[in-house]
Amino acid sequence: VDDYSKKLDVPLTFNAGISIAQKSKHEIIHPIFGPQMINVVTYYDEIKNFQYDVKSKEIAFSMPFEWSVNNINQTSVIHEELVIPKTFGDLLVSGFSMYVNGIKLSDDIVTIDDFFSDGRVVHFIISQKELWNIYNHDTSQNRINFLIKPNSDNIQLSSVTENGQFRVLVSWEPQNLQSNSKTTIYFDITDIFLKNRPIAVNYDFSITQNDKIIFKQSGFSSYSKEKHNTAEFTIPDDVTGIVHLNFQNLGDNNLAKTSIPIIINPITHENNISIPKWIKNNAGWWADGQIDDG
Repeated sequence: VDDYSKKLDVPLTFNAGISIAQKSKHEIIHPIFGPQMINVVTYYDEIKNFQYDVKSKEIAFSMPFEWSVNNINQTSVIHEELVIPKTFGDLLVSGFSMYVNGIKLSDDIVTIDDFFSDGRVVHFIISQKELWNIYNHDTSQNRINFLIKPNSDNIQLSSVTENGQFRVLVSWEPQNLQSNSKTTIYFDITDIFLKNRPIAVNYDFSITQNDKIIFKQSGFSSYSKEKHNTAEFTIPDDVTGIVHLNFQNLGDNNLAKTSIPIIINPITHENNISIPKWIKNNAGWWADGQIDDG
């Protein structure tokens, strides 16, 4: 059509749908990070059975869904959001994976939006193609069971500076940080507008607890993808609990700053009751039938 006066023999038709968001709040009492509120925004149906596993850092919830050809044909996408506070260090990871009814979805469905001062929004956009893949594997349930977890066992935390210019990626060794021990912090400073490419900028880095400086260093970051920036130090023996990794004045910009909370002396989630060795030995003998019940 090259003129508004012309009419098509077969008029164009469009189908439109409106998704109305439903929000729910879920409080998690974390043993170290304290009370944390995760908001779930669903654009399909009401969610139920929200759970968080402190040990595995997994989020689970369910939602009604009819696994039929007709229903999938009219479902272009399913959109779910998690709103995670930036005080919740366990979930400031650089990536998430989603499983639906036990089937892992492509990591391409996940988008993390860190451009908020007090929280991050994690979007999960499940396409019709993903729904068909699940349908071909499992149609026994009239619901979707979501499982969301960090996409790597080697945890890498991520945060965007307040001015939205840089993304900082952080990891450390050993993974279980302990008081009175040596540790190495690895970090990359990337430019968001250059598709998170590492760049060379000056920075001020510090580790603090309750506004007390535990360690600090300044330097010029590496632009190499293979060579990470490092900070090596010994954690004082009187430091436990939450500490903050602070990045400030990136590129001489006082608005280019961010802070990431991490844990020193994390809980092991195991039974810490000490069992005497002789009891363990006796238990083994009884199991082997070496001790007579009389």
